[in-house]
Amino acid sequence: MAHDFVEDELSKRSVFKSEQFLSIDYVPENLPHRHNELRTLAQNFKTLIDSPGQTSVKFIVEGPVGTGKTAVVKRFSEQMFQAADRRNIRLHTIHVNCRVNKTEYLVFLRALREFIPAFPRRGHSPEELLQMLVEVLDEEDRYLLLILDELDYFIRRRGADILYDLTRLTDDRLNARQRVSIISIGRGIPLDQDLLDSSTLSTLQRNVIRFNKYTRNALSDILQDRVDMAFHKDSVMEDTIQVVADIASAPGDARYAIELLWRAGKQADRDMNPKVIPDYARRAKADTHPELRKEVFASLPTHQRILLLSAARQLRENRGAYVTMGEVEEMYQSVCEEYGEEPRSHTQIWEWVQDLTSHGVIDTKKSGSGQRGQTTLIGLSDVPTEMLEGFLSDMLEGNDS
Repeated sequence: MAHDFVEDELSKRSVFKSEQFLSIDYVPENLPHRHNELRTLAQNFKTLIDSPGQTSVKFIVEGPVGTGKTAVVKRFSEQMFQAADRRNIRLHTIHVNCRVNKTEYLVFLRALREFIPAFPRRGHSPEELLQMLVEVLDEEDRYLLLILDELDYFIRRRGADILYDLTRLTDDRLNARQRVSIISIGRGIPLDQDLLDSSTLSTLQRNVIRFNKYTRNALSDILQDRVDMAFHKDSVMEDTIQVVADIASAPGDARYAIELLWRAGKQADRDMNPKVIPDYARRAKADTHPELRKEVFASLPTHQRILLLSAARQLRENRGAYVTMGEVEEMYQSVCEEYGEEPRSHTQIWEWVQDLTSHGVIDTKKSGSGQRGQTTLIGLSDVPTEMLEGFLSDMLEGNDS
């Protein structure tokens, strides 16, 4: 009889009580060291409940990766919904990821389908979708708190028309009830006169919350909360928590810290050790990098992953800080053959390079002296080439769990 590996694994004792509390999608009830930010949002948005329809509130939440921006806004929007519901105010909160919904049309369609689920995907302009959204809100006496996550990525790819249109929407309704308020989230949302008119710029610049990197002590508190929720009692050594906090304190990144903790726990299970020891955290650090975000790469089409893998391989082989666009394209042809994919055109590749630059994973610059003609040079943004290469290879081969 063949050995049953699944039952074998299920019979082993795990250090984990519930891994879901270490997921990047999990938003805890309590958000340590972010109470001030929650209070600031509550102070500015309470008018939506005190005096619904009297004003439209627009806020920007920005800061580095892993500083709790999305978690805080999700927790805040849930509290807003509950407070409105207790007062019979029909407030809807819609969270739209602008990295996934890459155009104005898709953003507005996502919002409209909250109220008309079967609304067709094609046949209308973004302006028409926005107008229909407002009409539905008016007809049904509803209000919308629209959360635009990763808006900085969107603006760098598509421009800031979406902010202008949403701001103008509320400005044009001075004598009508204000139905739509907005929270924009990003690492650093570009607010300058090249992208926005002075009126929109003035409105948005007044309302910005900046999230700073977490301190070492803050990370330690966050990790302790997650240990209590996700692991069996006494299975994680106190020293392990401190080692993870030390490692993650440089980027000040809670997501990175939580991923290290999860990986350390997985190593304990593989070793059948009932304790998550500090060395497992150190091993986890060697296997991951704060800039390697699965949620970022999961949204990339296959060919963008292949192109990024091609750049990583070419950089590793050349051992330089930058390689030329032509060298990356040549490697791309080879990697496409390796994965059984049909190579795309130069124009398409160039668009992908711009897109990957917007993701913050690659750097691009124009060549200077020493190059014949002018070409685009491609480098990596603080990610070791071998680590990125292995990470992308695993994803392309379906081993990214």
